[in-house]
Amino acid sequence: EPTAANKTSSRSHAILQVTVEQSERTAHIEGTVKYGKLSLIDLAGSERASKTENTGLRLKEGANINRSLLALGNCINALADG
Repeated sequence: EPTAANKTSSRSHAILQVTVEQSERTAHIEGTVKYGKLSLIDLAGSERASKTENTGLRLKEGANINRSLLALGNCINALADG
């Protein structure tokens, strides 16, 4: 359900991570293996509570979404460092 701040908000997050491994046909004898990882991240938008006009449970839900954005951002930073 959208908020007053964004009429089309889905209020969800999504992560798609693709890992690729490349090796020569003779890699089992002698060769190198290359690895790559691509992460695509779609985040729900952070909304200021005052602009959403939400109260009660919807206000609490918005606070939880903003908290999860912070946690997800920490995870993304950890993945980028690792």
